[in-house]
Amino acid sequence: MSQSPEIAAVRLVNRTRISRSIPRRLLLEGKLHLLPVYALLRTSDLAREGMENSGSFRFADHIYRGKASGRYGFGMLLDSVLLRLRGARSMRSRFYHSQREILAALDGLDAREHTVVSVPSGIARDLFNVAESLRTNQPETYARTKFIGVDLDRVPLELSRKLTRGHANFTFVVADALHPASLPKDADIIASLGFGEFLTDHALAGFYASCHSALRPGGVFITSAMNRDRISDYLARELAELHTHYRSAAQVTALLQKAGFATVRTSHDKVGLQTLAVAGKGEC
Repeated sequence: MSQSPEIAAVRLVNRTRISRSIPRRLLLEGKLHLLPVYALLRTSDLAREGMENSGSFRFADHIYRGKASGRYGFGMLLDSVLLRLRGARSMRSRFYHSQREILAALDGLDAREHTVVSVPSGIARDLFNVAESLRTNQPETYARTKFIGVDLDRVPLELSRKLTRGHANFTFVVADALHPASLPKDADIIASLGFGEFLTDHALAGFYASCHSALRPGGVFITSAMNRDRISDYLARELAELHTHYRSAAQVTALLQKAGFATVRTSHDKVGLQTLAVAGKGEC
């Protein structure tokens, strides 16, 4: 995947791969048993994207869409198998969690204009689905809702613009999610998925604090964290150099409370790997 010169010079936190050649590294480390696994997995579009670009927006969007694709026919079959693994099903659960909680939060707001922010947005498929649902089922709420996607990478933002071209109430901003000034002020709802897994506790606490500051009093922050799946983690680290920070519900709650959120509600997805969190900012 090509990137613009400005973005190519910026380190995206989800791109944790450092080796120019994964097979060469496996050879040097004597992990020859993983070479045929690596070759086989490259026929799957999902696995190949993961191995080439770590936790890219395309990797996440492939899982969110849940549609198998790959090379030589066999690759599509393998892709279908990978999409049914616990890790993939768990990632999709946070995608649906975000949409449910955004719609629930909008139901609780008064009759004024409100702003929903996704940061970093990647391809803003969750916001698009929310907008589609509102336009069909709650046109009055849809008419007074503004959606903003923030991402450091211009490529997913351009893809998001194409995805949402039928909606006039979307804005996309190129900005660093970790810079406090990047977040629109007085947002009613902020959603952030699959970002904290690539941040240290210190960086994540700072990001949570920035989100808290950007919300209106009574605003809602929607996020998630992931628990470790032994097989998925092993393959991700060895074949994609994808390094993830895993956190429990208690750890996420503590970080959100430290950031100033007055209420924190957590639950687990049906797979058991995702902690789904909804944090509320106090009214004062």
